[in-house]
Amino acid sequence: MKQIIYSLIFLFIATVANSQTTNIAVPKTQKGVVTKLAATWCPFCGSMAWDTYKKMVTDLSGQSLVMVAHRSSSSRLYSATAEKVLNAYEPVFYQPYFFFNTKLIGEGDGSTELDMQKALANFTATTPLAQTGLAVKFNPTNRDLEVTAKTEFFKTATGNYFTGIYLIEKSVIEQQSNRGSMAEHLNVLRTHFGTSEFGFEIGSGTMMNGFFKTISTKTTLATKINPANIIIASILWQKTGDNAYTMVNANWTDQVSSVTTSVKENQALKADYSISPNIVQDKANLEFNLPKTGKNVLVQAYDVKGQVVATIFSGSLPAGKHQFQLNRQQLSSKGLYFVRLQVDGQFATRQAVVQ
Repeated sequence: MKQIIYSLIFLFIATVANSQTTNIAVPKTQKGVVTKLAATWCPFCGSMAWDTYKKMVTDLSGQSLVMVAHRSSSSRLYSATAEKVLNAYEPVFYQPYFFFNTKLIGEGDGSTELDMQKALANFTATTPLAQTGLAVKFNPTNRDLEVTAKTEFFKTATGNYFTGIYLIEKSVIEQQSNRGSMAEHLNVLRTHFGTSEFGFEIGSGTMMNGFFKTISTKTTLATKINPANIIIASILWQKTGDNAYTMVNANWTDQVSSVTTSVKENQALKADYSISPNIVQDKANLEFNLPKTGKNVLVQAYDVKGQVVATIFSGSLPAGKHQFQLNRQQLSSKGLYFVRLQVDGQFATRQAVVQ
């Protein structure tokens, strides 16, 4: 009885606190997780299992999160997050292997996809216990990627629950044994948000029907990752032991909105920064002057959505005049672009129109 009273009190407090957060819709969907364990040096990962996985991305992505995880430290796509998360899966000692949620399904042979489809159909036919709604914002000024996640319970449940938030790259060009040096890897698990690979605690004890909790977390997106090429995924875990977790539900989105900030431009930096010509047909020259050594200099082109389309320079530069080229081939289409110069936290932006 005390546990129920405490849960009701916690529900009331959480509801009041979360009423101040962004109103995020939580879908009443039941979705699973399809994972391929692979390594770029693995010849079997690049043979039949490669084609099986590619087909799963096409066929199963509507009802499940489909991703590839590289836990081998010698793989070119190694992820420490993948290594830790896979500890919750059924143990295997090599690759390739395919899992549904944390259960082993097969090695990618002719029956693997059929068995995966059966497991997925059985799982998605059940009524969801809880689900997570997601909202993602990207700040092109400082490349902060912020995720707000609202997890809501549709039934009364008892246990210890966590929401993990993960960053997945849709397409990565990298070497793959049996596929060459320019193979396209789809839905690559890269990293997680927060301090734990299994995410943020949602509740422990009894969660009543209608209980919800909203968390907000952010990371700085690496300059080599395009925000238009990412998936943000949530996995709801139930912790069942010291290092044991069971998947409860999953959700994901590739909708990333851009935010603007009131960062004040450095007028002295802008005065010595020019783009010529600023109507670009073939290429344009970027020129700027640094009064002193710039330890962290970044020159990037953004589209009108605030997404990075080209990184022109990243590194340190000595004091003095510098010149770089912006080539038409670096820009995806005609239109207006913003070319931002960042020097040790100071900013200056010029516009360029591409024809």
